[in-house]
Amino acid sequence: MKKTFSVLIAALTLTACSVDPQAAATRRATLVQSVFLNPADQQGLDLAFPLESGGVYKTIEIGFFPDEVTEPEVRRRVAAFCAGQASPRLTGQAAIKKDLGVSNRTQADGSVRPVHFIFYTCV
Repeated sequence: MKKTFSVLIAALTLTACSVDPQAAATRRATLVQSVFLNPADQQGLDLAFPLESGGVYKTIEIGFFPDEVTEPEVRRRVAAFCAGQASPRLTGQAAIKKDLGVSNRTQADGSVRPVHFIFYTCV
């Protein structure tokens, strides 16, 4: 009985830890759409996660597909996001705060694509 219970608990734990790729892709797409309202600005982005500080979104993590969009184009989009913050402390420009590099991300269809992750800061 104890062995059966242990196996059941282990199976439930593994199931709870598994990530549904479709659900994850949907969450990431929702974040991108909430940050970049223009569909053209959403093209090539995998993740857009703004971080709030003092009521202003001064830092934003972006994940983009380097085969679809260039880093300078992503920075231009982030600068437009920064300009929309309407804070007198910000100039409406964006700079790289930390480049996390490229890693592979499993897509909802099971394919694997390289995604470049960068933290930008609004200046």
